[in-house]
Amino acid sequence: MSGSSLRRVLSHVILALVVLTSLVPLIWMLGLSFKSSQTVFANPLNPIPASPTLGNYLEVVSRTNIARQFFNSVIFASGVTLGQILIAIPAAYALGRMSFRGVNVLFAAFLLTLPVPFVVFYVPNYILVSSLGLLDTFPGLILPQVASAYGIFLLRQHFKAFPQSVIDAARVDGASEWSIIWRVVLPANRAAVAALAVFVFITTWNEYVWPLLVARDPKMYIMTVGVTQFASGEGGTQWGNIMAAATLATLPALVAYLSIRKQILSVLLEGAVKG
Repeated sequence: MSGSSLRRVLSHVILALVVLTSLVPLIWMLGLSFKSSQTVFANPLNPIPASPTLGNYLEVVSRTNIARQFFNSVIFASGVTLGQILIAIPAAYALGRMSFRGVNVLFAAFLLTLPVPFVVFYVPNYILVSSLGLLDTFPGLILPQVASAYGIFLLRQHFKAFPQSVIDAARVDGASEWSIIWRVVLPANRAAVAALAVFVFITTWNEYVWPLLVARDPKMYIMTVGVTQFASGEGGTQWGNIMAAATLATLPALVAYLSIRKQILSVLLEGAVKG
């Protein structure tokens, strides 16, 4: 076997292991969610239920306020997504297509914030939200996250690749910068905006620490917090119920990703090489 063939085989083996590492926990979670409490540990290494049952899901729905938690998660994730998109689009256009003093310095400042995790800002944001009386509210959950350097950077790379001649023609026709953004540049980059929106939605949907800090009222729990509270309290050692709750919390984000996974991958790859 030649060196190139060996490298190809090794790369495929590594990729297969990575895929299995990602899929096995999901398959195991889904399988156990359909097992009765009497059969969960009958053969724990085999996640496929011999007699599937919806009892765990019915138990979760009856014992938790999962409908309210789902509603809270949708409002939280949608609010953050909408805010980041509305801010990222004009900011990316200004940094990518407009010339003004200090534009490169400003863009560099944005890039410096990319490696900084949001957890660093938990304490100052919590103090600010608390001082404004926004604890246990949707604005308190959403507002600290409506701006993202990553979203601005991603869209800027795509906006920079847009033909300058088209923008100049629109200006000659008397179009304002706002009209150029929303009627010329944005329609040509809808895939990038959609990919960013789904990425932000999934990331926000899966958040746990910030919603736990800001929304302590059970009526304001999002699904990740609600599932954790259920598992540590009412769920106890009922692993079938816990897996059913975890499946319900996972499915919306998984469906959102699978719906436009090809666009997300292509946009991320394009954004990495453009500009």
